[in-house]
Amino acid sequence: MTRSHPKRRTHDLALSTVLALLGSLAMAPADAQTAADCITIEVQNVRPKQGHLMAAAYDSAETYGKTPMAVARVPAGDATTRFELCGVRGDSLAIALFQDLDSDGVLGKNLLGMPTEPWGSSGSPGAFGPSWETGKVRLDGAAVVIKLSL
Repeated sequence: MTRSHPKRRTHDLALSTVLALLGSLAMAPADAQTAADCITIEVQNVRPKQGHLMAAAYDSAETYGKTPMAVARVPAGDATTRFELCGVRGDSLAIALFQDLDSDGVLGKNLLGMPTEPWGSSGSPGAFGPSWETGKVRLDGAAVVIKLSL
């Protein structure tokens, strides 16, 4: 019998929770916003022209994976896709994102609950998935870069 490490199970659950929330949100571009409310997101390793990119931005550890301050659903473009995410506030945030390859609005998972569609996070999500601590980045006017899993 194989046992998984408790820390890995916790991180797997956190990843599943955040990505499931992303997949369950009805994401539409934000209505008219001021430029100060918008940031540029650059997504790398996109599977070109396949499905949509689904993103959610969080402003604190308490809201992470529960209540995003801003969401977006945009068509996947080239291998590197840039888009504006509006409705953000504050000087730091964490972004969780996945590429919905089949555009069904749900993160695909295998029998073990692991994602079968590319996912990523701001910051450095590591092998166990995103969290507020690993995904938090300061907003300094530069694009927030997210590299999708392959």
